Amino acid sequence: MKKLFTILSIATLTAFAGYGQSQNSGVMKATTQLNTFTVSENGVEKEYSVKVMERRKYGMKLNNKDKGMVNQDRKLASPFVTKLVAIDSDSDANYDEYMVLKYKGTENNDFELVQTDNGFDINVDDKSMHYNVLENNYLVNKKNKNFFIIEEFESK
Repeated sequence: MKKLFTILSIATLTAFAGYGQSQNSGVMKATTQLNTFTVSENGVEKEYSVKVMERRKYGMKLNNKDKGMVNQDRKLASPFVTKLVAIDSDSDANYDEYMVLKYKGTENNDFELVQTDNGFDINVDDKSMHYNVLENNYLVNKKNKNFFIIEEFESK
């Protein structure tokens, strides 16, 4: 009976230790935001939707005062933010254009989509970029070109 209890105890402790080690505390779970806008094309109102999915990955920094110590305190680090922006301009079940937007964020960025005459603007804190839905292209201000990393592709 003692041996059975010992084996069961070791198995339980091993399972809990394995579960505790598998948690990744450096990645925040994804969030999703859906917006619907309208744009005028040749005098006809055209509706399009924009879906933004976000993922944040936090790096690890250590306090300089703890340098050389075995147990060091972590310091808050700026997250690397990745957003997948999906644009559906013809109101069907599939998204037409995709854009991966990456930038070095702060602890709590002010991210917003703002409708414009021919598309939408993406504002992150004091930086912005414009996406033209009618022409399917984007424009980043010259002063913000080193902030945003953009990859654009379309579905087939």
